[in-house]
Amino acid sequence: MKKILNIGVVNTNGDGLNRKIRVNNLISLISAIIMLGYIPMAVYFSLTAVVVLNVLFMGFSCMSFYLNSRGWYNASFYIGCSYGLIYFVCGTLLYGLSSNLHFFILIVCLLAITLFRSNLILRIFLALSVASFFALLLYPEGRSGIVYTEAMREVQHIVATLNLFFLFFVTILFFIFFRRDNLLHQKAIVEQKSIIEEKQKEILDSINYAKRIQFSLLAGKSLLEQHLPEHFVLFNPKDVVSGDFYWAAPVSDGFLYITADCTGHGVPGAFMSLLNISKLSQVIHENKITRPDLVLNAVRGEIIQALSAQDTDGENKDGMDAILCKLDLKGMILHYAAANNAFYIVRNGALITCKPDKMPVGKGHDDTRPFTYNQLALYAGDVIYTLTDGFADQFGGPRGKKFKYKALEELLLSVHHLPMAEQHERLQKTFADWKGPLEQVDDVLIIGVKL
Repeated sequence: MKKILNIGVVNTNGDGLNRKIRVNNLISLISAIIMLGYIPMAVYFSLTAVVVLNVLFMGFSCMSFYLNSRGWYNASFYIGCSYGLIYFVCGTLLYGLSSNLHFFILIVCLLAITLFRSNLILRIFLALSVASFFALLLYPEGRSGIVYTEAMREVQHIVATLNLFFLFFVTILFFIFFRRDNLLHQKAIVEQKSIIEEKQKEILDSINYAKRIQFSLLAGKSLLEQHLPEHFVLFNPKDVVSGDFYWAAPVSDGFLYITADCTGHGVPGAFMSLLNISKLSQVIHENKITRPDLVLNAVRGEIIQALSAQDTDGENKDGMDAILCKLDLKGMILHYAAANNAFYIVRNGALITCKPDKMPVGKGHDDTRPFTYNQLALYAGDVIYTLTDGFADQFGGPRGKKFKYKALEELLLSVHHLPMAEQHERLQKTFADWKGPLEQVDDVLIIGVKL
């Protein structure tokens, strides 16, 4: 029995299709048994046409098994339901309404609803089935049937009772089969859910561990407090790990710190941040390059070389947008180079925009052009804001629009006079209020330094 029901069932089909195949096999088997049961009665009453009809449709039942075994599932479903409808219409015409065969048309309709994939074909089939059912009820000779004879009167009620029994039997089998299959399906779902939850936990544990590694490589709080005056770091990763990063290194003629936005966010962005941090460390500590523009030039070359091994088509655009500052507090000079991202200095209530080079630290359309070296005189009370694009690009507010740089500039002007810790709180609150229930679209990083 189990082998018959599993004819055509393969693991690659998916649970939904395999369930349909088993249902089709079950109905084909039951149909063949019912038709086989009518043959002795037809032979006894010398009803040759009925014998031929039953043998013919038994062949159609067996054809469903063949089609399923060859993987022609839709053909099996459509042919199976079609011959079922034709058989029960012909059977009702032959034996009459008192045989109760017309009620099996309802079972065929349920089977079609279960098996048919095309809504158009299903609608056409249901329309034909309903029309056939009511046409049989209205057929003038339908009560007695075409082949009805006086000799059949004695067994007519037995045939009708048997048909009701088969109808009840098929209905119960439908219920038991679907209930059992649903229980197995639910069990499989629970098992898959358990596996997914376990894998998710493993992945999250790995990502959280990666977060510890990434955060350990960022500029530490003690390092920043030792070398920077009053400052804050607003750092809101979109995911557990971040494509934005900040890193710093003391050098002989000042303090280097970078505010960077790597290609991507989440795990891909975090991988890029680790690569960029390693190259920055190599260029500054090993190669002893400390001028910001020369550092970005050297890091760009290292990044392109590191990623070119797998870049067979030259389309790899991975890298970072960055602002690299060297703060000379003794001489009150800011040396900087910037890739794609501008930054701001607020001085005496006015906003100064420091323009970047329009190219990334990585592969680009003009990756042989050197970055521009810039230096600015600094004054007591100046506030330097270096940042990535995550804050300005966040959607939110009453209309779900971007925050935009103009609003961010106005926000920085409105808070620059506050203590840095309070500035951090105001920026954090503004971002949260603007974002509201919407998803954060990117990593957010702003570093503020007051002189």
